[in-house]
Amino acid sequence: MKSSLRLGLTGLAMLTLSACAGPGALTRISADLGDGRLATIYAHDQQVPSWMLATDQLALNYIVKGEQTESQLAAIAGAEKSCRLYTRTSRPNELVAVVSNGTLYAIAGFVGVGLGSQAFVGTSFKEYGEYGAGASGFSGAANGVVQIGGKVYTFQNCGRELFELFDIQDVRILQTSPY
Repeated sequence: MKSSLRLGLTGLAMLTLSACAGPGALTRISADLGDGRLATIYAHDQQVPSWMLATDQLALNYIVKGEQTESQLAAIAGAEKSCRLYTRTSRPNELVAVVSNGTLYAIAGFVGVGLGSQAFVGTSFKEYGEYGAGASGFSGAANGVVQIGGKVYTFQNCGRELFELFDIQDVRILQTSPY
């Protein structure tokens, strides 16, 4: 019982500490493609995993063709603001993502391992099921944390779609993997 309490408190601490970090400093990377074709990549030096980024701290990484203009900066700021609201709306609550995945995996582990143990004489469905529930529940909770990281991808995808919808040709959003 004490170990499961410790595990639960550790998980709660992880969730509390998550979603408080923001992207790091903005770095400008020049790209000279020859023949006077210039571009700049604007990237944030991310120091923490995506699942730890606070939704209200998300910022777009992007490429600008030529020199950056004030209208491009305004478009990027507008996209970031709207996409933060969208991401908060469309992504599940972090605690719900972790607990629901952990619970679903734990139930499946209890039943699966418990039933599998019946292939051997003298085994206890309940004991093996509890072991399966613990191991699978932990894996499910980890999977829930991975899903939380998808909020950054959702945010970047929103920005990309806005820029394509309004045909802002000199700015392109760079997306990271959802995993």
